[in-house]
Amino acid sequence: MRTLWMALCALSRLWPGAQAGCAEAGRCCPGRDPACFARGWRLDRVYGTCFCDQACRFTGDCCFDYDRACPVPAFITTSAFNKERTRQATSPHWSTHTEDAGYCMEFKTESLTPHCALENWPLTRWMQYLREGYTVCVDCQPPAMNSVSLRCSGDGLDSDGNQTLHWQAIGNPRCQGTWKKVRRVDQCSCPAVHSFIFI
Repeated sequence: MRTLWMALCALSRLWPGAQAGCAEAGRCCPGRDPACFARGWRLDRVYGTCFCDQACRFTGDCCFDYDRACPVPAFITTSAFNKERTRQATSPHWSTHTEDAGYCMEFKTESLTPHCALENWPLTRWMQYLREGYTVCVDCQPPAMNSVSLRCSGDGLDSDGNQTLHWQAIGNPRCQGTWKKVRRVDQCSCPAVHSFIFI
């Protein structure tokens, strides 16, 4: 079987487009999206239609490069939660190691699920303000910041501006979407309804 797989890989180098996948197609989609597909090798070693949506992990039909092209989503919540974080950080129960200044990432939202607009609970109402095409600011501060790398998970710092990245709202896992990195800045300057923090 391994010899056959190696032969198929060698043959695919001679066949233009045979290595196509999520990255080449520029596709990464939240949830289940039958329109989010490409042509290329699947993880089950079959060549043909493969998928770049989050559901492909459960259905087993992901493109070979899904894990690299579609990294772990950023988990976000409203920046109002940062006020509570600041209050707790001054509490003697929290670590006093909060000198790290942090940073802000700006993203342009590309897509989002309709579940975001349906939220009306007091702690999740902020999700209603998420819109496609808007620039949003996401603050990376302790304790969400990794103490070794001094980065937040899902910050997209290593991506170029063309890579589609995923985000998911805390409080409603069905409120999720995609965005592209605009830039890193020292401090966030977006309006309050478009300001979030990494969790």
